[in-house]
Order: sequence, then C-alpha cells, then structure tokens
Amino acid sequence: MSLLNRRWFQYPRDEKLSAEIANEFNISKVTSQVLINRGIKTVEAASSFINPRLSELKGPFEIPNMKKAVGRVLLAKERGEKATVYGDFDVDGVTSTAIVVLALRKLGIDTSYYIPHRYNEGYGMHEEAVSKIAGDGTKLIITVDCGITNAKEIEKAASLGVDVIVTDHHNIPKKLPRAFAVVNPKMIDGDHPSKNLAGAGVAFKFVWAVFKGAGIKDTALIKEYLDLAALGTVADVAPLTGENRVITVSGMKVINENKRTGLKHLIGASGLKGSVNSHKISFMLAPRLNSPGRLEHANLSLELLLENDPGRARDIAARINKVNSQRQEIGSLIGDEALSAVKDYENKKILVLSSKGWHPGVIGIVASKICEKFNRPAILIGIHDDKCRGSARSIEGCDVYGLLASCSDLFTDFGGHKDAAGFEMKAENIDKLKERLSKEVDSRISIDTLAAKTRIDCELDSKEICLTLAKEMAKLEPFGQGNPHPVLMSTGLKVVSKKAVGASKKHLKLKLTDGRALFESIGFGIGDLWEKIAPDSSFDFAYSLKISDWSGFDEPELELIDIRRQKQ
Repeated sequence: MSLLNRRWFQYPRDEKLSAEIANEFNISKVTSQVLINRGIKTVEAASSFINPRLSELKGPFEIPNMKKAVGRVLLAKERGEKATVYGDFDVDGVTSTAIVVLALRKLGIDTSYYIPHRYNEGYGMHEEAVSKIAGDGTKLIITVDCGITNAKEIEKAASLGVDVIVTDHHNIPKKLPRAFAVVNPKMIDGDHPSKNLAGAGVAFKFVWAVFKGAGIKDTALIKEYLDLAALGTVADVAPLTGENRVITVSGMKVINENKRTGLKHLIGASGLKGSVNSHKISFMLAPRLNSPGRLEHANLSLELLLENDPGRARDIAARINKVNSQRQEIGSLIGDEALSAVKDYENKKILVLSSKGWHPGVIGIVASKICEKFNRPAILIGIHDDKCRGSARSIEGCDVYGLLASCSDLFTDFGGHKDAAGFEMKAENIDKLKERLSKEVDSRISIDTLAAKTRIDCELDSKEICLTLAKEMAKLEPFGQGNPHPVLMSTGLKVVSKKAVGASKKHLKLKLTDGRALFESIGFGIGDLWEKIAPDSSFDFAYSLKISDWSGFDEPELELIDIRRQKQ
C-alpha cells in the first residue's frame, strides 16, 4: 500500500505493438504503450487518436430518423412557424440549446428556448411548460439533452397541435415516445462511433444535418458550433475518445480563436491564462456555466452563450462569476460539515450523510469529493422542512443507480446512472434509506472494490524523464473520461528537499534525485504527507509528466499522483 493507502496496478506491456506504433509515428515506446492502454489495437487506430480530423466524423444522417426530423424543421421554415428548443440546466443541456437556437435563427426560423428550473420543475419536459410553450404560438418543439422518456408530455404537445422532435443521448426506454421524430445515436444498430456522443454532440450533428438539408455547403458555418459542442462534451464527462475526441480537439481550437463574445468574456472573468484545454474546461469554465443552474436559473448561462454585445456579455460573465463564488462558499461550508460527519469509514461500505439546510445545488459536488477522498459511494441529503433531496456519487465497480433503485419505493423522484444519481423523498424516510442501503451494499460491494487503486501506465527509468517525453504526453490531450492523463512510475528516487505549499499548505513540493539529475515535483492536495517524508529517504513515485514554464523556460515536472515506500 502507498502513503495514500492505494494499491498500485500496472498495465501489461505489449512490446510488439508498442514497437510497431513507436516506429510508425516516431514516438517513444512509453507513449505508444499509453495508447495501447487506452484501447488502441492497430496502427490505424493510433493514427486517428494522434491526429483526430473532422473528416472522420460519421455523417449525421446515419442516426435514425434524422432525415424526417430535418424535413420537419425545413417545413417550419417554409410555413413561418415558431419553434422552441427545450433544453436542460447543466452545461451539456445549455450548450446543446445554444447550438440549436443559433442555427435555427441563422436559417431565419423564429426560435425561442425553454430550460426548466432545476428545483421547481426538475429534469426533462413538463406538461405545464408544454402548455405555456404552445400558448406562446410554438408549433414545433425540439428537445436537446432530454425528451427520450417524456412520453406523456409529448402526447400533451400533440393534443395542443405541437409537433415534437426529440434529440437526446440518454439510454433508450422500452417504449419510445410518440414524437414526430426521435433522434438518438443509441438507436443505431450495432457498434457505431456516434453512440457515445454527449447531448451537445447530438445537437451538433442535428444542425449539421439541417444545414445540409437546407442546401448549405459552407463547412465554416457548421464549424462555428464546435466550441459549444466541445464544452458540453467535456462538461458531461463523456468519454474523450472516438467522435468525442474529434469534436473536443476541433472545438478547443475554435474556443481559442476567441470569436464567441460571451465565452470570451467568461474566460476573462475566470482569470484563465493561456490556451483553453479540457482541464480548464472541467475546472474553470464548466463549473461557472453550471453555477446559475445550481443556485438561480440556467437561463443566465444560456444568455451569455447567445450574447453578441461585448458590454452585455461582460456584465453577464461578471454576474456568473459572482454566482460561482457563492457556489464555492456554500460548497466549502457543506464540505467541512460533511467531512466532520464521516466517522469510522473503514468499517463502512457506503457513506450516507444528511443535514438540514444543505443546498441541493451543491451537495452533488460535495458528494464527489467525499467519494474521492474515502473511496466509498457517497450520498449527501439536504433536508428542507419535511422534504429532502439527495445526490449520490460512486466508485469504480459500484452501480449507485442500481443500489438506489433497490430503495426506489421510498422516493418521490429518482434518476441517474451507474456513477451518479439523485432523488427526492420525505425526510421521515432518511433512516429507512440508510438502514436498507447498509444491508443492500453488503451484497453488491466487496472489500477489494473499496481499496483505492493507482493505475500505472508504464514504469519509467529516471533517465527517460525529459522534456521531449513530456511534450509527447501533451499531444495525447484532451484528457478526461476514457482518456485519463498518463500515470508513470519511477522507483528509488531520493528526496532532496520538501515543502508544503499553497493555501493551508495543501500541496506538497519535492525536489528529487536519482543521483544523476534533479527533478522538480508537485503533489496537489497531498500536503498532509509532508510529515511522512524524510529528506534523504527514497521512495517509488507515481506521477504524470507535465511541462512547467515556471522558470520562464519549458522544463519537465512530475505531478505526483501517489508515493510508495520502497519494497525491501
């Protein structure tokens, strides 16, 4: 076990394929092995991964019902009908809404939008909202990032003379809603590159198809929406492989051109320096775009993405930044309370925490942190009068949706997937939920599952640590779900000096040596290991190899993931 109580596992080496890929692309065997660890099995697949191109995207009409959906949109244009895009309140939903609204308006279609309130209405379509939309003169509703399970609401729309086109990426129910057209890549038979698209990716394919149907051949026009598609894809934690990798790589190039007024001012307000990458989207831009939907209403984020006036965009970005700061403050307070409530976690397979007044827009973020820190599925419940909302996050090997589904009779509302879920219920049922989950989890999670793991891509001789390799690793971006940052391992490095740095000394800065060269390293969030590390002692280190320009020159830096005492 490591100093962080994690078990180390190393991917098996494939020397033959590693050498083949390395020779073909003139890269190191270390980098080629990382590609193999990411599921690359051929030189051709490696080429697509290393050099993702828009031309590799499958045509939008390969998604079932796309042609029918496009025909209905063009009919709305011909008739002069009003359309409304019905979205969702997270970043994927907001960017999807922006993509379709902007594209339809570009075609001259009178287009409005509707995003439900996270708490007053909840996810998906609602009959009251459908009635309001119909009353405002809409004849065509296009859902984005939702709608696949809203059979009753779609029937309501039909009764009011409104056609509904569903564009969604969530799992297909046993019975499809009776919409005018249902566009969902998960309906494609067999394996297909489009099946893992986020909602924003489906929206991008949809407007691509609409433009093609309208006879627009200007590829530059459709590329304008790639920045929004990339934002939604990364924020939704979609696997950054295949088509999602193509969309994200291409979209980040568009983001860094700073052409979208609202996004440009959000980047400025966030204090983001340098080029935007997937990490900065995940930790700086996406949390800000999510904040209004968590504390107020997601319309504020959508207004920013639709805004062309620089002054107005600057004001909205500043307001969003303020809301995000409030979200961080609330999250910090709840986090402190939740952490102090965790007792004797080693003897528990699940952590269920509850308190009065915990904000429902923040408990999911805190649950993620609790889950990560203790490597246990974590459920946080905020109690408000006689009702409560819960948010769950899980670990590898535990289907938290299935776990909660065993208690679904206690919930008044429930949804999610294997990694994250949410629910509402009466506060009086909290003790019953804790008792039943405690019993249910015993049959679902083994002790081995609860052992935190550090997965090592490749063991590296310290002589191989260099700027060239760091730059090769950087070319594998964007990193995220399905393509984590490579983790390397070097053994027997001696600690020359140590320092706890940052706010509250949360980070650990070490200078290491192999007796030949010195290596700078930084471990974010592991400052509490300072006391366990004595200078002149040797350890094994798991790390990501990054490029540091702190000194004004590019240098390799070890971003520490884990530290292990040398085996005797």
